[in-house]
Amino acid sequence: MSRTTRLQDLIRVLRHHTGPIGGPELAERLGITLRTLYQDIAALRAVGVEVVNAPGQGYVLPPEVVLPPAALAEPVPREPAELTFYTNPLSRGGIVHWMLEELGVPYRTVLLEYGTTMKSAEYLALNPMGKVPAIRHGNVVVTEAAAICAYLADAFPEAGLAPPPAARGDYYRWLFFAAGPLESVISLNTLGVQPTAEQQRQIGCGDYWAVLDALAGALDGRSHIAGTAFSAADVYVGSHLGWGMHFGTIPRRPEFEAYWAALKDRPARLRCEAYVERALSLQA
Repeated sequence: MSRTTRLQDLIRVLRHHTGPIGGPELAERLGITLRTLYQDIAALRAVGVEVVNAPGQGYVLPPEVVLPPAALAEPVPREPAELTFYTNPLSRGGIVHWMLEELGVPYRTVLLEYGTTMKSAEYLALNPMGKVPAIRHGNVVVTEAAAICAYLADAFPEAGLAPPPAARGDYYRWLFFAAGPLESVISLNTLGVQPTAEQQRQIGCGDYWAVLDALAGALDGRSHIAGTAFSAADVYVGSHLGWGMHFGTIPRRPEFEAYWAALKDRPARLRCEAYVERALSLQA
């Protein structure tokens, strides 16, 4: 059964059911797992079909949804665009590697070395900065780890790694908070640079401890940075906190340790960790 057919079946069951229907019952009727159901609901929301989750009752489909939605018309079969991942095991490419493993889609890895292949004319044509990570998806090139994570979540909505468009406030906020203020203050602090109050206003990232306080407040009592489900924002924020606490650039606050503990044993991340260990052993 194609994903489009499955989504259309989901809409039909919701349309013909009187009142809300719980997730387990809905999954059983469709003959799919709960995980697949949640991914399918996320895919519907990504194309504008807002399946409503009535707290304590279940899922319901608003009456204005047309069956079948135009967005779920069977697409013309075509070859999937090739996805190529440019990285180095000792780089921020590890963030994107984790994201790719969470997606569960095929991709090709190109390993680049610092100072040589990373500065080759061929790669500089792709990324003039001469750094990794980068991806090429068909004819689309994306650089910068946070941008790549956001792009991949949108390019593969069936993975359910981005909240519905109407619920992306925290998702975008903390994904790019980590890419901006958090990375900036960590870099400055690691270099021993302590900006004055006036300089903090000029550089825009603020004070090291103020940034950590803000992030700790956002994570207090939460397993995910955006909503109640794992997302690309958790890949990015979690990566920085995990590395930072490991290497001592971020203090081991209870909020950070609890958050990281809920993420670090995800199978996709463990596969990436094993890959890095193998790569380093070959270089030894």
